[in-house]
Amino acid sequence: MVKPHSTSARGSGRGGSLATLLTGMVLGATLTLVLVQLNAASKLAGARPFRLFGPSRLHKVVEHQHYREHLPELMEAAEPHFVLFTSGVSADGSPWCPDCSKSNPIIREVIFAAGGSLLEVTAGDRHEWADRQHPLRVDAQCPVRYVPTLYYWTPAGCGSSIANPLNSDEQDETLRLLVAKFVGQTAAGQRYVDAVTKDIIASGGKACNRC
Repeated sequence: MVKPHSTSARGSGRGGSLATLLTGMVLGATLTLVLVQLNAASKLAGARPFRLFGPSRLHKVVEHQHYREHLPELMEAAEPHFVLFTSGVSADGSPWCPDCSKSNPIIREVIFAAGGSLLEVTAGDRHEWADRQHPLRVDAQCPVRYVPTLYYWTPAGCGSSIANPLNSDEQDETLRLLVAKFVGQTAAGQRYVDAVTKDIIASGGKACNRC
C-alpha cells in the first residue's frame, strides 16, 4: 500500500513542475509580446523605445570626424547627456592637452555619479587642433574654441557649455565645483543630479560622497 502512494506522489510532483514551467513560459512569451507592441507603438509615435529597466549609461570615445554618427546612441542612453570635446593623446596614451589631462577625470567623476552618459570627442593631435579652420572650431551650431569643452546635449542638439575655466591651473576642488554647478544647472531633476551636485557644492568641491 505504501509503494503505490509513493509513486503517485512523485508523479504529482513532476506534473506540478511541468505546470510551473509551462506557466513561466507563457508569462515570458506574453511579456515579450507586450514589450514588442510597446516598442512598435513608441516607434510609430516617434518616441524612444520602451525599456523595462530603463536605459543604461553610455561612455564612449570617438574621433571628431564621426561624432555626430554616435549622437543617436547617446540620446538613447541614460540621462543626463553630455559631450566632452577633448584633445587627442600623446605617445604615452595621455591627453597632449594639460587642461584635458587635469579636467577630464573630474568631469567623468561628476557625470557618472549623477547617473549620466558621456560621449568624448577627440579633436586630433596638437598640429591638427592648431588649424584655425578645424571643423570643430568653425562649427556654426556647436563651436569648440577650447579643449576641453563640455556641452550639455538635448534631443534638439547642443545646449549650454563650459570651457575656459577648465584648466590645469585650477585645484581639483575648484574644477569639481565648476563641473558640479554646470551639471546641476543644466540637468536639474534628472537621475541623481540634484543629490550629487548638492553634496559637492556643500563641500566646496572637496568631496563627492556618491562618486
